[in-house]
Amino acid sequence: MKSDSNVLIKFAKACVTVCRHSRMPLFSNKYSKKLYKQYQHACIFLLMKRERKHYRTVIQLLEIAPEVVRIIGLKRLPHYTTVQKFFRRLSTLLLERILCQTAKLFELSGIVAIDSTGFSSNCASRYFMMIKYRMKKGVWKDAYMKNSIVVDVEKQVIMANKPRKDKGHDTLDFMPLLKRVSMVAAIKTVIADKGYDSEANHKFVRRSLKAGTVIPVRRRPGRVNDRFRKEMASDFDAETYKKRQAVETVFFVMKRMFGDTVYSRSTMQQKKELKVVCITYNLYRYAKSGYCFIISGGFLQPCLNITLYILITKRYI
Repeated sequence: MKSDSNVLIKFAKACVTVCRHSRMPLFSNKYSKKLYKQYQHACIFLLMKRERKHYRTVIQLLEIAPEVVRIIGLKRLPHYTTVQKFFRRLSTLLLERILCQTAKLFELSGIVAIDSTGFSSNCASRYFMMIKYRMKKGVWKDAYMKNSIVVDVEKQVIMANKPRKDKGHDTLDFMPLLKRVSMVAAIKTVIADKGYDSEANHKFVRRSLKAGTVIPVRRRPGRVNDRFRKEMASDFDAETYKKRQAVETVFFVMKRMFGDTVYSRSTMQQKKELKVVCITYNLYRYAKSGYCFIISGGFLQPCLNITLYILITKRYI
């Protein structure tokens, strides 16, 4: 198999380009040993989530993958604890910038859907937890982290995410997420389920973002008094609402490919791990698609014509 058609090779090339264009500092501070650049550590961590490995096993994988090591630009492999310490000091803001860069790899449609799902935050086996609670004569309930995401329904790409503990209603993340998405791309229509039905959400999308909303009303039409919710109850676009299934597809692919468990211990590390999962999903989606990208004006621009891309750059990234 040619290396250019290998999905893992494409994934590694996309990791390097996206991390380098996210304004990530080359080194953590001026007193660093400067043996490895920070984007190289980030690429290793993304590869670890892509292959569902751990810190030790991803280094062992790179030992037998010289082409991937060459793409990342490593002269020698770091110790697995070096990658672990890098993830501990990695900022959430930088991960959000990387996620925005991955979304820019695609031609977005502007029709977005928002929803949330849970990821287990306990890596113990389910059988052990059931026996443990049975011995204490309690009800078994697994702890989880809630991950709210905004997805472009045409490309099925994650544009923004907001992880939180299991407590809290979905509506709390509606406005902050859409504000973040509006900084990345223009929003035309917002699709959500009944859990996001409120007059404040409709007013925010229509007046602040100048976009349309497709959110089912929880009550019967005769009992709705609010202006925008009353309009939604009388004129609901059922065909557009069917596109909300794209966000459920994204959740299915994320959990099937990268697992439904976060392995970090602290809440902050678990939130960062969920952001890394979203970044990994976008890069996985890019590597599986027929997209390539060019760099124009310091930004990533999508390009579907690979022949045109070769004529412009004379090489693959």
